[in-house]
Amino acid sequence: MRYLSEETIQRIIAFVDEYYNENSYSPTIAEISRSLSLAVGTVHKYLHRMTEMDKLYFDGRHIITPYIEELQGKFHAPVSGDIACGSPIYAEEQRDDSFPIPTDYIGKGEYFWLRAKGDSMTNAGIDSGDLVLIRKQNTANEGDIVVALIDDSATLKTLSYDRANRKVVLKAENDDKENYPNQIYDNIIIQGVAKHVLKKL
Repeated sequence: MRYLSEETIQRIIAFVDEYYNENSYSPTIAEISRSLSLAVGTVHKYLHRMTEMDKLYFDGRHIITPYIEELQGKFHAPVSGDIACGSPIYAEEQRDDSFPIPTDYIGKGEYFWLRAKGDSMTNAGIDSGDLVLIRKQNTANEGDIVVALIDDSATLKTLSYDRANRKVVLKAENDDKENYPNQIYDNIIIQGVAKHVLKKL
């Protein structure tokens, strides 16, 4: 679907807002389909495209319009799978849940959660099984904890540089340097920067 009808976009947003006012939660795709006389597949494609256009947020279950976000004062960030805190592992996005986050707490931006796997970042307060909130961005400062993509694999490490040798260094935050050595690369792709950690006590 290359062309989106602006009228249909506004009808979907208006219906979602009205439905939320009456029920305190967003409608399903089937409910939008029935109420607006649109095919289920059309609604699904519209919601995903509208998310790309920043008209609303849709993660497969929740629909958050700007109006709803203002009422809630929170943003629903998806849980997008696991991230290695050790050697890089194949990066596979799995949006299987979402958590609301107060917007005045995290600030503006696009965010997603990743589950930490491994113990290389324990000194940074990130333990295996923790949920790490990532701000999606392709640049970072030295010292930031980043999601780094190397080939088709991703890892969570502290960003550093070996400027004398023009290398990128991904540093583990663990005193066991034998099992968690620094990883040195010519180049990496930064996919995001870690901002917060959610853990069980």
